[in-house]
Amino acid sequence: MDMEDMVPEGYPIEKHRVNTEDGWVLNMYRIPHGKYRNSQPGPRPVVLLHHGITLSSACFALLNANESMAYILADAGFDVWMANTRSNTFSRGNYNYSHRQSEYWYHSIDEYGLIDLPAQVNAALQVAGAKKLAIVGHSQGCSVAYAMLSTMPEMNGRVSVVAHLGPVVFLDYFRAPFMKAMGEMRNDLYARTAKIGEFLWYRFVAPYIDVCRDYYNSEFCTAVLNLIFFGPSMFVTPDETAVIFKTWPASVSMRNVGHWAQMLTDGQLRFQRYDFGSNCGNLTNHEETCNQHRYGSMQPPEYDLSKVTAPQAFFAGELDLMATTEDMLEQQRRLAPGVHAADYIYQSYSHMDFVWDRSARHALDLVDLLFRYAPGTL
Repeated sequence: MDMEDMVPEGYPIEKHRVNTEDGWVLNMYRIPHGKYRNSQPGPRPVVLLHHGITLSSACFALLNANESMAYILADAGFDVWMANTRSNTFSRGNYNYSHRQSEYWYHSIDEYGLIDLPAQVNAALQVAGAKKLAIVGHSQGCSVAYAMLSTMPEMNGRVSVVAHLGPVVFLDYFRAPFMKAMGEMRNDLYARTAKIGEFLWYRFVAPYIDVCRDYYNSEFCTAVLNLIFFGPSMFVTPDETAVIFKTWPASVSMRNVGHWAQMLTDGQLRFQRYDFGSNCGNLTNHEETCNQHRYGSMQPPEYDLSKVTAPQAFFAGELDLMATTEDMLEQQRRLAPGVHAADYIYQSYSHMDFVWDRSARHALDLVDLLFRYAPGTL
């Protein structure tokens, strides 16, 4: 399903191509105003929505007009942009490699945060004619924002606030059973299979997704999905699941999964760049570098959250198995004084409720936060 096909009648939808410095073509989708806001004068505050792993921009626009975050924000008065990471469903273009080549899949949080997101932020600001925008990240989308802001000081001046929905960073507190078991596989297994490129589970699971698109099977699929991945949801029902499986899962690179596995098994509570290994004298064909070559050190550098200066607000669900409240507190502890802007805790929320709950119970808090930090209101 294309993004244009899922947008309800009356909402404008624009596709913007963003070219990165390393040859990727990223598609961003823009809803410049809501259904009833076309005649409202003046510029609107810009907000960029960034999805998590296995997801795409579709997660913010798949449900109905009063249920999906993109439409809620557009109707509230925002200029809404939706990002896509390289190689996912809506950003497959690459000038240098085909998706059949392993090099096409050599990317993880580092590339998403240090190349893709800055290019997307700059493109949205240029088109909108704005100086700042807000970022709303979900899951890995929060990690990507941290990577950019902790490494590129100038980008903090272009971000009014980051709203973290279920932020995943420090995996010592990670409790999703299936994902944790996958992550605890030996890191050398991920290294040996890196040349596969695309994470194999996607290839195996994708053919069976059609079964879950049938309403009569969707209740079982929902239960399995929540059990092994995200946590028990009280709000994602078979009605939503039948729709969700039209676009989930989006493709994932093996390196992206391996990057999280490294941090899960590191045992040092580190949010760090991808570990290419310390043995520079025994590189195989698919290991194009090592830490010393890439970073000038034996260990990959950490992303230092104390370098983030843009305000950071947190939305957490107490039933979330992936982004636990302990993880959130560790993130806040590492931020510089004055950067932590707000907390919103939802007792009955799990990880995917932030994007798939039809009632969008966090929407009012999010809209209020974004308006409070909108340029011109500070």
